[in-house]
Amino acid sequence: MERVRKAVTPAFIIRAAAYCGLLVVLALRIGSFTDKRLVALAVFLLGILLLPALSFRWPRLSPFIPALTALMDFALVAVLVLQGYPSFELFFICVLVADGILAGWKVTLALGLGSAAFFIFTAYAQFSEFDRLTELIPSLIFWLILTAITTAWARQHEKENRARANLEDNLQVRSDRLSMLSHEVRTPLTLMRTSLELLFDESAGPLTKQQRTFLETIYQNEERVASLAQNLLTQAKLEAGVFSPKFQPVDLRHVVRDAVEDLRAITDQRSQHISTYYPQVLPPIPVDPDLFRQVLINLIQNASRYSSEGGRIIVTISQNDRNMLIAVTDDGAGMGYENRRQLFRHFSTPGNRLNDGTGLGLVIVKNIVERHGGQVYVDTLLGRGTSFYVTLPFNQTESSYERAPINLGRG
Repeated sequence: MERVRKAVTPAFIIRAAAYCGLLVVLALRIGSFTDKRLVALAVFLLGILLLPALSFRWPRLSPFIPALTALMDFALVAVLVLQGYPSFELFFICVLVADGILAGWKVTLALGLGSAAFFIFTAYAQFSEFDRLTELIPSLIFWLILTAITTAWARQHEKENRARANLEDNLQVRSDRLSMLSHEVRTPLTLMRTSLELLFDESAGPLTKQQRTFLETIYQNEERVASLAQNLLTQAKLEAGVFSPKFQPVDLRHVVRDAVEDLRAITDQRSQHISTYYPQVLPPIPVDPDLFRQVLINLIQNASRYSSEGGRIIVTISQNDRNMLIAVTDDGAGMGYENRRQLFRHFSTPGNRLNDGTGLGLVIVKNIVERHGGQVYVDTLLGRGTSFYVTLPFNQTESSYERAPINLGRG
């Protein structure tokens, strides 16, 4: 089935339609659909149509198939002219376009010029009078113009195919490099975190209060580096065009809990309290769990960064018939209208504390949420805190997941 799908190209369809039209026209001229000449021609045309299928059986023939098909078309036209059917322009327009798609502009140009030359030769052989020959000049001019237009179109089509192939190759190379870079960045950070956790557990011996304070500082900065590295890699994937969420049914309460726990050390250091609220029963929603965890981490980090010490951060999940709503609210300084306008732009940061963040976090949040078919809103006033709202539709992917309720309780 896959081979049939590959064989039925635009060129195949155009050529098949042209051949069928030609057979009907000739049958009407001859006056019979069962004439031996017509049957022989039908077999010949079927052979031309099936010729590209040889490349599936013998791949080495693939480079020669388009030119061979074009030559057989040319031979067909020659036979028609010699048999007294010189009015082949309409049929040959379709063939020329098909060859332009299939064989490329060089074969199309050669075929068009060769046909024009053959047209002149056969006309000279049939008509000796000069007046009769001059009657063919409009047809010849038409044919040369058609050849030029079709050749230009075929060349443009060829360039687009080549550019598309190069783009796909470049995207694959970028994807491979980003995957390798992601692995190279995560490995040392994972080893660092594991070592820190072993030290916190006092596996290497008891810790003094000062040593624990130093380790907490290292741990918090490791969290910041890991978050920054993840944001940079995600942004690189977005810009490289290799960003593709892997959807699966997910209970967002698990994702919220994981994100809160990942940032616990940072919020505890600033004496900030995180509260989570969600319904007792919540259906799963198709999202990429890793990417959406990054969304929540970025939003909670942003809330922590721009809230005062001892502040409060609230994460809530709610739903209606169509959407899931996630809200992250803080009681920080909020922001004015001008800062709101710059919020989702690259390397912009809320407020005036420009050194506290890269300005990528909220941009990545917006991109990830929109790739999930959702939207991000912000509600803030200067001096009255900030709330970020994320809406996710239940049917944002082609996959259909059963929305069976899951009981988890309240965080």
